[in-house]
Amino acid sequence: MKQLNPLFKALAISLAAFAVVWLSGCNSQQAPPTTPAASEVEFEWPSTLHIAATGASGEAKTVSWAAVMETDLNGPLVRVVNVAAWTNTYKEMAAGNMVVSQIDKSTLRDCVEAIDEYASPDGGPWIAGLVWIDSLASTGFMVRGDSDIRKPEDIQSGTKIAIWNDKSATMSPFRSLLAWAGVSEDDIIWVNTGDYAACPRAVAEGRADICMAAPVAPSVMEASAAPNGIRYIELDPRDNPAGVEAFLELSPLYDFGPIAAGPQSCIGTWSIISYKYLGADMNADPALVYNIATWLDENYDKYKDRYASNTNMTLNDLVTALQTIYIPVHPGLIQYLEEKGIWDEQYEARNQKNLALFEQYHQAYQTAMLQAANMGIEVKSSNQTWLDYWENFKIEKGLPLIKMHLDLTHDSW
Repeated sequence: MKQLNPLFKALAISLAAFAVVWLSGCNSQQAPPTTPAASEVEFEWPSTLHIAATGASGEAKTVSWAAVMETDLNGPLVRVVNVAAWTNTYKEMAAGNMVVSQIDKSTLRDCVEAIDEYASPDGGPWIAGLVWIDSLASTGFMVRGDSDIRKPEDIQSGTKIAIWNDKSATMSPFRSLLAWAGVSEDDIIWVNTGDYAACPRAVAEGRADICMAAPVAPSVMEASAAPNGIRYIELDPRDNPAGVEAFLELSPLYDFGPIAAGPQSCIGTWSIISYKYLGADMNADPALVYNIATWLDENYDKYKDRYASNTNMTLNDLVTALQTIYIPVHPGLIQYLEEKGIWDEQYEARNQKNLALFEQYHQAYQTAMLQAANMGIEVKSSNQTWLDYWENFKIEKGLPLIKMHLDLTHDSW
């Protein structure tokens, strides 16, 4: 047998050894290639963010922080679109034409319940999700600093209340206060000053015991400088859940929280607050909403002084609103709140209740429109026959009226 050349023999041995190693590797289990976790992937902002605002003041307010966001992100174009009316704003949101919008709780309630002009084929209920707080305004019931009235239960027969007129819209919050107090309006002495600004003066001068006014109103600041000073009646829902339930029965969309601006004597007193929100459609990308919420929280100091009400766009304000809000929370915001250690079982239970109500309205509205069309009823917000049909449909299906909750542990429906 012919001997192999030593060089070829060495090469053959090397190839055989390589084959053994290679075959051994093929037979062994190989770990699959790893991919980075979602949290490790850098978020890519879309090229353009459209944000809806309503009216001139709403546009100015939104631009104040959106312009800072655009500069800070140095990438996406952030466009604030001034939508003339809330009806159009919500239609744009439901259609997915805006990523975020200002939300007013009263008009959103009208939209979800499809009241009057909202009861159109392309209007009505849409599943809104909370993204952040837009602004906050406080009002409440002022008394003189030496008054014995510290809470609604202290109001008695013969208490003098200053009003600027006796129209229904003006009287409604006073009637709500008296419902909490358990006092009949017939037992109250009404002092009609004829002017909103004159009411705090009437209290400061002793001609009335109570008035309703915003803590930042010039007339309140003036009254606070009087010798006896001023205070606000404490309206903390935790003190009397039955009382606040009676209040909300007459004024279902009022909310309560601590006064943040005004004379020092009223700071921290729980009173009536009115939050506006930033919202997105529930179908909006959770990662996008998460990053918007994160930016608004982490960059608060960059935009807080660019508009007066920006000072209430804090995480603390958001947590306060979550105690009573009827609007479902967007999954993107939930993720952020989970990371902050805030979101828990109570928030989740409340959120599921809110979401179920919105979905119930949405499904009912779609069914009602279909049935009305089959009956030859034109689904049109100016058609009274359709409006009556929808209102009766809500009653037949037992749809609850939308209200603010009493607090995180007391539901309003």
